[in-house]
Amino acid sequence: MNIRAGILYQLCATLAFAGMQALVRGVADAVPSGQVVFARSFIGLVPLLVWLAWRGELGSIATRNVGGHMVRGLVGVTSMWLGFAALIFIPLAEAVAFSYVTPLVTVILAALVLREAVPAYRWVAVGIGLAGIVTMLLPIFGTHGLAEEGALIGVGCALAAAVLAGFAVTQVRRLTPTESTGAIVFYFSVVAALASLVTLPFWKLPTLNEAIALVAMGLLGGVGQIFLTAANRVAPASVVAPFNYATLLWAVLFGAMFFREWPHPLVFCGAALVVASGAGIALREHRVEQRARSRTLP
Repeated sequence: MNIRAGILYQLCATLAFAGMQALVRGVADAVPSGQVVFARSFIGLVPLLVWLAWRGELGSIATRNVGGHMVRGLVGVTSMWLGFAALIFIPLAEAVAFSYVTPLVTVILAALVLREAVPAYRWVAVGIGLAGIVTMLLPIFGTHGLAEEGALIGVGCALAAAVLAGFAVTQVRRLTPTESTGAIVFYFSVVAALASLVTLPFWKLPTLNEAIALVAMGLLGGVGQIFLTAANRVAPASVVAPFNYATLLWAVLFGAMFFREWPHPLVFCGAALVVASGAGIALREHRVEQRARSRTLP
């Protein structure tokens, strides 16, 4: 185990993913979302396959659970499409903040779908996270309780993407006992790329700058996935997971630098509650894991 390396890899992953989302935000008004999803998925396969070949792990993508990967891929690509669509209507940092609903959804699905016993502290964290979501929604609504149509669509897409991502995470947990990480990432990218071809009639010929952005976002997505996998290889997931929230810091920075966006103070407050709930779960799980290990030591 190498805790420092794991944290560094996780931070690199957050930077890559935030950069990818910033590029999506930049082309969202000009390039159809389905085309963006294809670029992210198909081009993202390049660094993934190179990395697996370098590690001598290309054979790890073999699978007998095609159906399981199909379910995970279709749910995941729908979540991705909705997440990218949200970036058309709401600022980058807000879209990222709403994506942190996913760990809360995962807790709920663990109880309902996987029939896991969920400790009380997780439900408390879910409650805190939901309070954070409500807080983030407050500035989006006007003084009369109404919001602009575009903002409502953006928030709806972002929340729906987060919920579906929770379902995707639940499906991944069903796959992990028999499938390698490389296989799960590979087949998701393949299914997502193939599914996005349904939108082919609506694609457009990108300009040179748009084409560069599409290629860059695909590469960043693939590189981010590699760093994420590497982080979980060298350090416990419960240790590196809280650092995933650094994506919000990068998103605020990129939004201010490139799009002159600055979130409402209430968005920061709500995001802090959501981040605290998710990070609290991860830290608590780490302590429980440490106690369990200490009890098994002679």
